[in-house]
Amino acid sequence: METEKLNHAYLETLSFSDLCKIADEFGLDVPESLNRRFLIGEILELSEESSKATGESMVIASEGNKTSERELPKNYNETQISCVLRNPVWAFVFWNISESDSLKLKEMQISNLMIRVCILTSPEELKPEQAFEVNVSTDSQEQYILLPSGQKYFRFELVYVNHNTGHVLAFSPVIQIPQPAKIVNEFQPGKENDFSEVIKLSGINKVLMNQYKNHRQSFS
Repeated sequence: METEKLNHAYLETLSFSDLCKIADEFGLDVPESLNRRFLIGEILELSEESSKATGESMVIASEGNKTSERELPKNYNETQISCVLRNPVWAFVFWNISESDSLKLKEMQISNLMIRVCILTSPEELKPEQAFEVNVSTDSQEQYILLPSGQKYFRFELVYVNHNTGHVLAFSPVIQIPQPAKIVNEFQPGKENDFSEVIKLSGINKVLMNQYKNHRQSFS
């Protein structure tokens, strides 16, 4: 039987969804905003703790053509793109490319892809009001993208260019940017707020100041 221990090099080859499945094996609840590299670190730490407790390391095992319950595929052989928000400014975009599409790209000698960021006026809108592209390598599977401020709906498309024409490989569901409360959006140090004395006793001014210092870039 061939076995492969969980190590950093192996985990880097897995898609984000596969990493979440391994994390689930350890009982780790993965939030949507968790950074991929942080998730890998958490899995390695849990694996090490588990091996110390049991004397064995978790392995991904295979024998012949038989698939073990713990053998996880590199991807699901589907071309797809998805996104989660790190905050209202940064989007974490990740994707998979099927074997057939990957072979097609190699035959056309396509070495770079683009993530097209589509700004929509509504979730049902198909044609974007605005769009811009971010170049990525065909070897990549993830990218952080800075989103323009003041926009509410976004869709992400995985695109390759052949003979100066863009072709869409996959597109994500539409995501909606959370809109800040007016009190948070308009807060500035030194600016007087018309709070009642009871509300002031709650420490609202301190909360808003901390929000301004630590997270104002998320709503600017």
